[in-house]
Amino acid sequence: MSTFTMKLLKCPSCGGPIDPPGGESMVKCPYCGSAVGIPENLRKPDPKQSQEQGSLFSGVDISAMNGYGTQWAQVVQLAQCGNKEEALKKYLSFTSISESDARHTVDALASSQVYEFTPGAGYTTAHLAPIMASYADTAKTMTKWWLWLGCGITAFTLFMIVITVFPILIGVFASIWAAFNSF
Repeated sequence: MSTFTMKLLKCPSCGGPIDPPGGESMVKCPYCGSAVGIPENLRKPDPKQSQEQGSLFSGVDISAMNGYGTQWAQVVQLAQCGNKEEALKKYLSFTSISESDARHTVDALASSQVYEFTPGAGYTTAHLAPIMASYADTAKTMTKWWLWLGCGITAFTLFMIVITVFPILIGVFASIWAAFNSF
């Protein structure tokens, strides 16, 4: 014999029955207009999200990644000290990626900038000044290049418009000139 349990949501203000829409945490009472919070155990699933969303880490064995933190730190340290081959060997020992991808990663680590921070020390302007200067220089360089690129695209577009419209204008003015000269 099966049992059927029904959970009913009632408005706390007027006692009217409420049928909450799917995926909502709040609903307006159709009888008195007061806002009613829907408890999680009474919420209906959102019909628009019928399929379960995949996690960012779906397909990645997180438990297999535990313990690689110290090895990764050694790879970073070796690469930034210039010992790329040793860093590559260490990196390949705990990953299953190709050697070319590992070499690319180690090269990127070797060319990255390193800033020393002392944990627990208050960060003052003197600590942050080199980092901010580096970011400011990068921003200036990128802004300059994007400005030149934008100007170049605009100039090319205007040039294309001129070489497209110019022959048409010559034809129009030539026909007007010919019409006036025929009188």
